[in-house]
Formats: sequence, structure tokens, C-alpha cells
Amino acid sequence: MPYNNRVLVIDDDPAILTIFETILRPKQTTKEMSNLSLLTDLLNDSEDDEEQSHNIIKREFDVDLAKQGEEGYEMVKQAIAEGKPYSVLFTDMRMPPGWDGIKTAREVRSIDPSIEIIIVTAYSDAPVSEIVKQVGFTDRLLYLKKPFDDEEVLQLADSLSMRWNLEVKVKGMMSILEGMIDSFFRLKTAFYTSEEIEPFLRETLIHISEFLDTPDVFVVRFQDGHITMKIGLGRFANGIFDTDDLKEMLSNITSNDPITSVLRIDQYIIMPINLQKCQDVIVGLMSEREIEGADKLLDVLARDMSRVFETVTTLSDLRAELDEKDQRIKQLEAKVELLQDDTK
Repeated sequence: MPYNNRVLVIDDDPAILTIFETILRPKQTTKEMSNLSLLTDLLNDSEDDEEQSHNIIKREFDVDLAKQGEEGYEMVKQAIAEGKPYSVLFTDMRMPPGWDGIKTAREVRSIDPSIEIIIVTAYSDAPVSEIVKQVGFTDRLLYLKKPFDDEEVLQLADSLSMRWNLEVKVKGMMSILEGMIDSFFRLKTAFYTSEEIEPFLRETLIHISEFLDTPDVFVVRFQDGHITMKIGLGRFANGIFDTDDLKEMLSNITSNDPITSVLRIDQYIIMPINLQKCQDVIVGLMSEREIEGADKLLDVLARDMSRVFETVTTLSDLRAELDEKDQRIKQLEAKVELLQDDTK
């Protein structure tokens, strides 16, 4: 899931809009300058400089501007419809002749409950207590007093966009886990074979792939040194399971601890692969970047898949036992019919 750094600024003063845009989207942090800074860090081998460079890159925001509350409201509405919502909104308190900051905040919150809102107020505006009373909510609502400095705006945008993204990540993870648990319990209501649960496993992998923004994920059942079942997306759906390096890596996993390894393919491509194991189930993903929370999600996936396969095995054994008993009943019924025919 890509990081949402979209910020909307609403103010009727073009000069104020220019100030916000300059602060949140400074010209010196273009892609070319960012790459140059990273190259300089590597040449100097300076951890402090590298950390500072990463902070600069992080503080670039995708900024949109609106001159009135009504215009900003429509932009928020359109952003939601396009699946690209704003994480942070700065709105001025006074914007004649249209909506003021209070009405703008209320209307925006009615269509986007998750957006972080900062009302920018002047000393001549109503006191904060009165604004709170009129707005009617305090959750995700902060205030910025004029005159403000660059660092105040950056810190607010940084911290609030980070909070927005973390909450979206948590909600996404909870949704995936709830779906997995619900599907797992639904498995208990019917008899399934390993082949019959493949659509369920594939659907789970698709959700995880979308959530982690990583196309290359897989789940395998590894028993007695052999892969007895495999479902993969992305590169794992295109024969990568057949490579000797991956087979050896899977066969050497003996613990449930997270493993970060290097997988060499075709003698020149090197990719990190993140793996988790629980009993006979191994799950993993490949990504060119570190993904926060991936280990925990894979751990839950491995454990739940292990429980699923355990349930499937139990149900399959029970089905076989019932089929055997059903066959015996049919045989007895046939014998009874023969005896009845003999007695006639």
C-alpha cells in the first residue's frame, strides 16, 4: 500500500496558498536533488547525512490548492471517488464570501471521516473553545495560529499524514485477519479437500498482496521434504518454485522465526525474500524494499493456514470414515434385500 502524502490547502488568499505550497513542496526536494543527496550520502558514508536526506525526501507532499471551502469540498469528494483521498487538510478560518473554516471542516468530515483537519486561525478569530463548540467534533481536528513558521506546518503535515497512513494500515490488516478468521470458521461447516480450499487461499493472498503493495507472495505446504501444494502470485506464479535455490531454501527452514534471505535467480538477479513457517506451511513474499508489519502479517497467515490444513486433514479423514461406513451400510442393505428375496 503506497504512502499517502496528499495534502489539500484551502485559503482565499493566493499569497497564503503560495506559502503553503512552498513549505510542503519545496523546489529543492525534486527527484533529481533527492537522488543527488542519496549519492552524496553513499560517497561520504555518513549516517547522519543519510538520515537527514531521508527526512527531506519524506517531507515532500503532493499538494493541491483551493480558494474557497466549497471548492475544497468538491476536491475532497472527487479525490474519494477516484480512490485517492487526502490525508491532511489545512483550511483557513475566514474565507468570505463562501464557507468559513468551521463549515468547511464539518462538510468535509461528513464525506471523509478519516481526513486529518487543521483550522488555520488568526488572533482576531473566535477562540479555540468557541470553534470546538461550533465544529461539533474534536477528533482529528487541530489548530494552527497565524503567524506560523515553516517547521510548524511541516511537523503537522508529517505527523498527521503518518497517523492517517498508520490507521489505514491497521484497518487494512484487521480487515484481512477478520476475513481469514471468518473463512477459517466457515471451513468447519463443510468437508473440503486440499484442492477445494485453493480458491480460498488464493483470495487471501490477493488481499495480502494488495495490502502490502507487493505482487509476489506465496503459500506452500511442505511435507517430508516435498512441496505438496503451492499457490503463488506474481513471480511465484511463473515457475519460480522450480528453481533449485528456492527449493533448497524452503527445505532448510526448521524454525518459526522470521527469515530474511537473499534469493539468487539466473545467477544475476538478487532479491530479498521474507519467509515464515508454521508446522507444514510456509508463506513468503519478495520485495525490493522493507515493508513494515510484513513479518507479523506473514506469521498470522502461516499459523492460520496451518490450522486450515489441519482442519482439512481432520475433515478429510472423517469424510473417508463416513464414506466407508456408508459403503458398509449399502452392502448390508443389499444382503438384507437378498435374504428377503430368499424368504419369499
